[in-house]
Amino acid sequence: MNLLKRLSLWMRDVDAGGDEIDGELLDRFVAAERSRDFVCFTVKDSMGAMRRFLTAGGYLGVAKAEACPATAAQAAVIQWCSWMRDQRGLTEKTIDARCHFAAGLLDEVTTVDGTMGWCHLDAAVVNEYVTVRGRPYGVVTRAHIVDAVGCLLRWALSAGYLDRDLTAGILKPPGTRRSLPRGVSAEQIAALLAAGDPGTVIGARDRAVVMILVRLGLRAGEAARLRLDDIDWAGGRVTVAGKGREHTLPLPVDVGEALTAWLRLRPPALDRAVFVRMRAPRRMMTPSAISGIIARLSNDAGIDQIHAHRLRHTAAMNVMAGGGSLSEAKELLGHVYTATTMAYAKVDLASLRELVVPFGQVPR
Repeated sequence: MNLLKRLSLWMRDVDAGGDEIDGELLDRFVAAERSRDFVCFTVKDSMGAMRRFLTAGGYLGVAKAEACPATAAQAAVIQWCSWMRDQRGLTEKTIDARCHFAAGLLDEVTTVDGTMGWCHLDAAVVNEYVTVRGRPYGVVTRAHIVDAVGCLLRWALSAGYLDRDLTAGILKPPGTRRSLPRGVSAEQIAALLAAGDPGTVIGARDRAVVMILVRLGLRAGEAARLRLDDIDWAGGRVTVAGKGREHTLPLPVDVGEALTAWLRLRPPALDRAVFVRMRAPRRMMTPSAISGIIARLSNDAGIDQIHAHRLRHTAAMNVMAGGGSLSEAKELLGHVYTATTMAYAKVDLASLRELVVPFGQVPR
């Protein structure tokens, strides 16, 4: 709202109407705001939200900008984005990330006259692009680049631009083999809970964060996006939104008590997020801030540094260790496919012993 108000005042100063809103006008507005001696934080943090609002309200015409792409490569990117959105059901954030990493591959096969030379696209060209594009990044980002390029190639194959599948020929970056999930011991969890003072505002918030991560297995982003309206106190359930999906989980008593203790001390905030910043502007915490709480508590407790995702692993491993099934762990974590959850069965030794044939006892 702050940023929209600033945009409205600026548009009045430059005599611009609502029907003139487009990408260029917003770029001029951002340039004007950043030229000030003191730049409002909303210009840095809320531009994406404002663009989405203007697009949804019909003020910012994405379709109009996409109707006349400047080059054949841009036209192909628009088609690819539509395929990811309509056929794959990917979120806009994921689509933007994949375009950022892989759209440049289309420039590599654009001919001098501006047409697309799909016949020149082969494994050598793809691997050269992946190598050069991933050079400034670490192992994890390089893996994302490979995934984005693979997505682009699958679309090109489905659209008939390619006559063969090139994804099998993409070289995988070294060091991307997934290791077994690493959990946190009960002693380490106790140390995290003891590191803060639950009688203080920050201590109560941090304790609630630890409890909801380790008991419900939430991702840091899911905990950050959790809103007051997502908690059904009467029904004892909580709705979790993440990765474009929603699932409902039962609210354990100890988690509910920790949340209640925090919400009684929660200061008034600009939004209805459960976990908010302590400094102004008081609003929803970021996923990195949620994970930072766990890292800070582990440092204060004098144990090896722990981040939020290891608590998520712990929640799933506790389900398996307590005799729960893969389906129960899958429901807790909100996985779509059981194969994703099967990684946790590899660290459940009790379950594995039932599957392993003792040496020398070959079944007939």
